[in-house]
Amino acid sequence: MLIGRSKQQVFGYIKAKVQDKLQGWKRHLLSPPRKAVLIKSVAMALPTYTMSCFKLPKVLCKDIGKMVAKFWWGNGESKRRMHWTSWEKMSHVKGRGGLGVRDIEKFNDALLAKQLWRMLTQPNLLVSRVMRSKYLGRAQDWDKDPPKASSWIWKSLMGTRKLLNK
Repeated sequence: MLIGRSKQQVFGYIKAKVQDKLQGWKRHLLSPPRKAVLIKSVAMALPTYTMSCFKLPKVLCKDIGKMVAKFWWGNGESKRRMHWTSWEKMSHVKGRGGLGVRDIEKFNDALLAKQLWRMLTQPNLLVSRVMRSKYLGRAQDWDKDPPKASSWIWKSLMGTRKLLNK
């Protein structure tokens, strides 16, 4: 897949889909547990497939988080509501006082690290062989930054090396 310079434009459809879902739900008066279920099961699940292959721009992740936070704190009206706690605290697991809503940026990194781990532990997979032959000529190239001419998929995967090393 060819991805140009404007990642916002390429991945903008994700933001539009999430916004459409949230706008449809704003008409209904939903209880907080119902809002939480909708956010976790639909709004946060929409970009999952794309995030397992590509690193989404930070701005896009923040915008989606803002839209979800506005939906959570709002009551269907167009006026702004007070956010009583930070979205960072709300993204903690339920046992630590949060809602259990995923932080999109961290989830994106985790999915990419999972793909990279899969490529490293299963070298006979077709994707592993193709990526290794195209980008990793020698084992020493693992520590180097990806070439500028490499695909956005490879750059995304290699961006999670530090997370994978931890």
